[in-house]
Amino acid sequence: MSITSASTSSSEDQFDRLAGFASSFSMGAVAAFIASIQQINPTLEFKIGISTPLAFVVFFGVTHWVYRVIFDGKTARIDPKRPKKIVLFFSASSLLAVFGCMGFALRGISHIQLRDVGIGVMTALFFVSIAVFFFFKVVKFLQRDEQNNAFNRDS
Repeated sequence: MSITSASTSSSEDQFDRLAGFASSFSMGAVAAFIASIQQINPTLEFKIGISTPLAFVVFFGVTHWVYRVIFDGKTARIDPKRPKKIVLFFSASSLLAVFGCMGFALRGISHIQLRDVGIGVMTALFFVSIAVFFFFKVVKFLQRDEQNNAFNRDS
């Protein structure tokens, strides 16, 4: 092992930790933001109560734990299918929590306005899905390109 590969590995580990922390922090911040919403219509109102920091801590902790299981969980004790199950469970529970909080915040508005909000949410999800699809394709392309470059360097 050369010095360059050791420092690259250390840099990659540091980046993985930083990305995991930033993602966990972001999920906690989004959960706290959603938990603080009291009313959306006719004006947007926030109330910071005990649920706000509690939502941040819970989502930060759960997200951090999920990332640790996924990225550090390559030991003999952990079933290889477990990280996928955890990701699916985490994604489903996060989706339910977000829509539950959103539904709670939308209580008391008229059906016409609720329909408008629903159409807006569906449109946003559609465009976010398109962006995620293209991001996924770019990541796959870059991974294949990196493998091809490594194969060409070794030959």
